[in-house]
Amino acid sequence: MDSKVFPPSPTNLWLAYLAKGGSMKELRGIDQAQLDVMYAIAYGRYNSALYNDSLLIFKHLCLLDHINAKYFLGLGVTQVALHQYAQAAATLNHAEKLNNKDPRASLAMAGCFVEMRKLPLAKQALKTAIKRAKQSKKWEQELIKAKQLMVYVN
Repeated sequence: MDSKVFPPSPTNLWLAYLAKGGSMKELRGIDQAQLDVMYAIAYGRYNSALYNDSLLIFKHLCLLDHINAKYFLGLGVTQVALHQYAQAAATLNHAEKLNNKDPRASLAMAGCFVEMRKLPLAKQALKTAIKRAKQSKKWEQELIKAKQLMVYVN
């Protein structure tokens, strides 16, 4: 059997680039200031209850910079606002993995699990949120919220 060397496929090249820490923003030459403007617009749309607009912008941000937890958190809470709880839980799980100090993704994920009536998963997410929130005073409000929700799921 002949063992030929095939040229790498575009998919394999892309995966290798990502594995080495590359991002779409680098490939497209987009600087952080531009992403910050896009984030501000997405956040503003979210706060104005224009969730479909916010969703599109946050999805784009996540594609451009797939290792920024803030973008995935924004996408996840927007999905929650649109009642897309299963999708939101997956998105928030990714955000949680990208930033292991911020309790907000775990807290929002717990809310998704409550809505989906998966209370054991909600309880686990709340334990994570409480553990993370206890690490810093800046998360005091999140700690209070997580403890209140924990009473509900117990």
